[in-house]
Amino acid sequence: MIELWNKWYGTFASVEALAAVVVIAVVTAGILTLIESQRHRTKH
Repeated sequence: MIELWNKWYGTFASVEALAAVVVIAVVTAGILTLIESQRHRTKH
């Protein structure tokens, strides 16, 4: 029973890490897009 829990917890931890990476990537992309739109606005 404990072995099964450890396996499940390990899978959950890796999924959580993957989700964190995805969130960071999306936030970074959003910030870069915002900066780019600001730059284009100041040029005109």
